[in-house]
Amino acid sequence: MPSHKPSKKSEAAQPAMFYQTLIEKPDNNNIEARIVLEKELKTVDIQWLLGPGDVDSPRSVGISPSYSKSGGLPVLALAHDTRVLVIKFHGTKAYRDGNASGNGTPSQPPNLGRRNQLENELLCNPLYTLYAFDLAPLALSLRLHLHLHLTDAIDIQSVLKAPDRSIMNAIRVVIADSFEILWSNITNAFERMLYEPNNGKDSNHRALSDLVLVQRAWLSGYIGQCDFGIIKDKAQ
Repeated sequence: MPSHKPSKKSEAAQPAMFYQTLIEKPDNNNIEARIVLEKELKTVDIQWLLGPGDVDSPRSVGISPSYSKSGGLPVLALAHDTRVLVIKFHGTKAYRDGNASGNGTPSQPPNLGRRNQLENELLCNPLYTLYAFDLAPLALSLRLHLHLHLTDAIDIQSVLKAPDRSIMNAIRVVIADSFEILWSNITNAFERMLYEPNNGKDSNHRALSDLVLVQRAWLSGYIGQCDFGIIKDKAQ
């Protein structure tokens, strides 16, 4: 669970620390998450995610969503190494006939500049390869609800030829020979795809939503990083 719970006022600026509980690794298992409201997203947040080093060098980035009960996409997590950037979106109404509002009235998406920034600097940056479980519904939801696009994104189950699109078998292909896999924790993480809103009534459910979202994104990024060349070659 997070080592501390940031207040609503400071949520966009204060980091939260999580402990990775999906695989048994002997080295650093701490994950640092930065939670950012969409309207406050800045280039410095994306640079923080990607870490120090040459900004023009390739990166593998994990990506994972949490969905609302109505099918919207209120939050997205992106992971690189031990850092996870969690972005909370302003609104997730589906687009119809090219309009953001869905009621026939032409309008632009909220926070259009921030979403263009997210696309240009990360989601559609040719230097970065995105790794996701169940990429197709995620990409569709990004387009339908947020008018966001992905390029150079890899569906982990497809590229690893997981039978019946099994998340477990895909993880086994990459990790089983190296570390012990904590299967019950992985099952729990991928069963909890719904995001609990911060309504002040059940902070434990909310904290658990943050925890499993961050861990799913971290695992996607870890699989991309631990065998970057082989996985990308298979995707060609």
